[in-house]
Amino acid sequence: MRRAPTVALISALFILPACNLTSQARVDSIKQMNEGITQLNKNNMSGAERAMQEAIKTDPTHSEAYLNLGKLYRKQQKWVDAEKAFRGAIENMGENKRGDYYFELGSVQVAQSMEPGSSRAEQEVKWREAISSFTEAIGLDPTLYRAHYQAGLLHEKLDEPDQADQAYRKCIELNAKYSPCFVALGNMYIDYGFSNVAMSVLETGTQVNDTDADMWNGMGRALLNLNRAKEAVDAYKKAAASKSELERTDLAKGSSGRDPGDSEGG
Repeated sequence: MRRAPTVALISALFILPACNLTSQARVDSIKQMNEGITQLNKNNMSGAERAMQEAIKTDPTHSEAYLNLGKLYRKQQKWVDAEKAFRGAIENMGENKRGDYYFELGSVQVAQSMEPGSSRAEQEVKWREAISSFTEAIGLDPTLYRAHYQAGLLHEKLDEPDQADQAYRKCIELNAKYSPCFVALGNMYIDYGFSNVAMSVLETGTQVNDTDADMWNGMGRALLNLNRAKEAVDAYKKAAASKSELERTDLAKGSSGRDPGDSEGG
């Protein structure tokens, strides 16, 4: 009977080093991944890739290492490699499930569909895969409004207006300030012959963001279709003015290195 505590103690001594080894592997992997990110910020792509691959080799269960490797490949437009890396990130998420991992996967699948030479059938396969990825992302994090938006764009490409409508509206519900959702929904209604409904959508959109050139262009299209030419011209003028202002702002940011509204101390 006296042997049992001794055996238990010996077992514990053997278990603890294994736990420490696993922890050390993750620590080393994080250091290698961070080195990869540093190299990426220096635009040293080969050095970044090498460090991130070493991070995965050190700890094959380190999901963030796969994620950052995927982002590196995406930046290089290596879509197949990026998809593989993002799938590795998803497979190793463990209990901490993250919707943004699936969003990254879906974005790369969309990019693959746009590769030159892709047939319509090949594109549709990738669009369906991407919709599945965005759906998984939304299931894990329903607040990912951009996932709803991207799913809406793909449903529209697949001539599924009802599903696209639902996705765009959910995006607007989650973040009304994200104007691309209004623009996409309004233009879809115009394309399907419902310019009056498009007007309602886009007018609401301009109340939220009255400096979005695409919003005003959509308004112009809808007004022309409704034979309201003078109002359409006014909408197009506002679109042009908004675009010019955006270009001036971008130019100012590019020349100064910061937002022109920032103070010296900001």
